Amino acid sequence: MARSTNKGPFNPQYPQKYTGTYPIIYRSSWELEFMRYCDMHPGVMEWASEPQKIPYKNPLNGKQTVYIPDFLVTYMSTGGKTSTKLIEIKPLHEASASHARSSMDVALRTKNEAKWGAATQWAARRGIDFLVLTESELYSNHANRKGRAHPIKAVGKEQTKAPNPSRQTKVKKQTAANLGMASRKTRAQAKSNLGRVSRVGKIQKAKRSAKR
Repeated sequence: MARSTNKGPFNPQYPQKYTGTYPIIYRSSWELEFMRYCDMHPGVMEWASEPQKIPYKNPLNGKQTVYIPDFLVTYMSTGGKTSTKLIEIKPLHEASASHARSSMDVALRTKNEAKWGAATQWAARRGIDFLVLTESELYSNHANRKGRAHPIKAVGKEQTKAPNPSRQTKVKKQTAANLGMASRKTRAQAKSNLGRVSRVGKIQKAKRSAKR
């Protein structure tokens, strides 16, 4: 999850869509925006926060522990089918080696890869996908961020300052595009097309009946 000083309870406007446990706690501004997105987007059918504890081995200390992904979301895809994804929201500097800002970030990425490997296997056994969303997927103004030409290497522990809290901004349409979610316009157009096909079929049927 994204680091931020923001933390608090979330009260959905459409609780019938929420299938997780209460209270719903956001732990960053990004998580809060994504919760609002899931709650309000008409394409999201069901969603849950921190839905599952997944066991994994921490490569930094060799201990067996658990990983809790951020979200489990079921939504209507662009093909008109339902799709379910297990989702983690993570800052790019903790998810990509080329965007790491310190050796601490490199160590976190090593730990994250172990978590995400376990989550990928857990999801695959249930016929769903595991997906990591960073600011590049959530916000259009970050979509083309370039990484370091020479990524930082892990050289032991390093004390670094925590990154500044992320500004609260609305999740862009890019999120829907990355999830492959059908837009309101797409669903309305599909319904309209079905209506036209139905009307044309009735007209053709009436003409054939008249000729008889």
